[in-house]
Amino acid sequence: MNIISYFSDSGVPKTGLTPSITITKLDGTVVINSQPMIEVSNGFYKYDFSAYDEDEDYLISSDGGSALNDSDRYLSGTNETAGVGKILQIEKGNWKVYGNQMTFYDKDGTTELYKFNLKNREGTPTETDVYTREKV
Repeated sequence: MNIISYFSDSGVPKTGLTPSITITKLDGTVVINSQPMIEVSNGFYKYDFSAYDEDEDYLISSDGGSALNDSDRYLSGTNETAGVGKILQIEKGNWKVYGNQMTFYDKDGTTELYKFNLKNREGTPTETDVYTREKV
């Protein structure tokens, strides 16, 4: 996943910088510590976050370097997408109802992601008149 930062100097796109990026998990674990970003063009810089986990939330801070004044130098953000990876896996994979259980598989069709018991309104396991599902 590419992380993109835009730097300007008093509103004018700033090129020729050597910015760095720090990425931290919400629990405070630093995943990427002050790594260099690559200039794209017209004030945009990127970092290839190859260790990105779609099920993790991250705090992202970019430092444009000492060539910028403090109000233009520092950027921050977050991905706020934890859980999206599993949702995409479920959407791309197979779903199977067998007996009174519903199973969600990864896109490979064999790796089980989640299994749920299916129940009727009275809470009795059922194969017909399904009303609710409960994670196993």
